[in-house]
Amino acid sequence: MDYDKIILDMLNRIVKLEEKVEWLSNNAQANDAELPTGSKKYRFLSDYLHQSNLPRIKLLFTEIEDILKFKLPESATTHRAFWANTTSHSIALSWLSVNYSVVEVNLEEKYIIFERKRDFEKMTIDEQMRMVVAEIVSEYGAHYKISLKELYELLSARFKTNSSSIIPSDYCYNRVNRGIAFEKKPHLFRFLGDGIYECLGENFPFTGDVENANDSVVVGSWENGVFRKNANWNLLGLK
Repeated sequence: MDYDKIILDMLNRIVKLEEKVEWLSNNAQANDAELPTGSKKYRFLSDYLHQSNLPRIKLLFTEIEDILKFKLPESATTHRAFWANTTSHSIALSWLSVNYSVVEVNLEEKYIIFERKRDFEKMTIDEQMRMVVAEIVSEYGAHYKISLKELYELLSARFKTNSSSIIPSDYCYNRVNRGIAFEKKPHLFRFLGDGIYECLGENFPFTGDVENANDSVVVGSWENGVFRKNANWNLLGLK
């Protein structure tokens, strides 16, 4: 069962009810009609992000409350889904409408990191993979499992990337492809087999073996995020 989706749906319903109550109590004026649904309530956050124009912005929950001039609901500090990058959630319009997205949610240390979207046509495949996995981990947490088909569809929808350009196994902690500079690639996944990948994100404290994709020979290992090659690495002529 997808609990994050259930929670997000519930939050959306609550927000919509809040907006209806606010509209009735304030007798909203016609000149607000051109604003996207839900944006009026969070407009101070939109203005803050737009005026900052920084590529990456970290804000504590308390700082966001100061910007908005009201206290965030409890769900914002307890459910990652509250900060999902989706136009169906009113608060998300406050950053999506000014070309930002949430790339990290830390409920323990109570902060959010926003990142300005880049020109997708100029992004490399590595950058696209980094962004997609960062958003998946941000919204669903590390260890979220995704199929190869779903990953292709996600990258195609987001960046119009041709599936022939995408080789997810090049971005695995536990798998290396011949001809790929393993240590120069961003490591984002753990390959689980049968076209399934576990999203871990960059700089994950991974521990486990690394296998050559062609023959499953162990060629190195990670220990708490530190990678070391073994003798098989050079014997197989890996980069």
